[in-house]
Amino acid sequence: MLSKKLIVPSLATLLLLHGSIIADDTVQGNSEASIEEHVPVRSREMSSTKREIMERSRGNESAEETPPQTDASPTVQKANNRISSNQNQFMFAPCQMTGPQVNLAAYTYPINCHFLISISDSNRSLEIEDGSHWEVSPTDIYTLLSWRREDNLVITPNKSWLCAYNYFITNKSRRNSYVKANLAVGPMSHGPYSHWIVDIDYFGGHVNLENQMIWCVSPDDGYILKEWGSNDHIIFGKFDSWFSPYDHILINVNMDNYVHARQY
Repeated sequence: MLSKKLIVPSLATLLLLHGSIIADDTVQGNSEASIEEHVPVRSREMSSTKREIMERSRGNESAEETPPQTDASPTVQKANNRISSNQNQFMFAPCQMTGPQVNLAAYTYPINCHFLISISDSNRSLEIEDGSHWEVSPTDIYTLLSWRREDNLVITPNKSWLCAYNYFITNKSRRNSYVKANLAVGPMSHGPYSHWIVDIDYFGGHVNLENQMIWCVSPDDGYILKEWGSNDHIIFGKFDSWFSPYDHILINVNMDNYVHARQY
């Protein structure tokens, strides 16, 4: 009898431990699956020589670029409530296409305009409609206190040699206030608001996207385009310059670089 009393609790303990291990594996598996749904940023490395040439040429363009203009008051207005990431509500428009069966979003804004989905509790990152997350400069976190869900955002390049952040994100709904940011997490892979390359004409400098958009890339960026490939995911940005007809940038998530382009 004594041995039976000792064995029964031991079996119960083993069953509980086994169930706990299975639960932990399930949670870990779900977490890994959710991460894998995003396109990895800089999954392919640009050659160091080309990246050095790119950074040097982009630095020379800084005098041509029109920096973000803001008419926001210097007094920071604290937000009464934070943007919650669990309130994502999308309206998807179905679209017939070949290849992956996905639903493409219907755009009511210019193609270079994005909209805000959520801001992290620490104000150090924000998410836009395609699922990409952007790390915000610590010096700009207080600017985000006045930003709201579904505000219209525009991404532009930051050409400053002295700044570690490659882009400006300007809020068109909040008196053109802006923050400096870097792409931290890629968009959802083949998501309804994501864009990706289906074909590249390297000789002509043409990029064809999944939504049948065709972009002409600046000849000055041909050496960057040569390392791009099909299924690379793209994020649209705007380029303001007095001298260039290429008024957009195409940000390649997989390569973590961009080219100047214009839409046909």
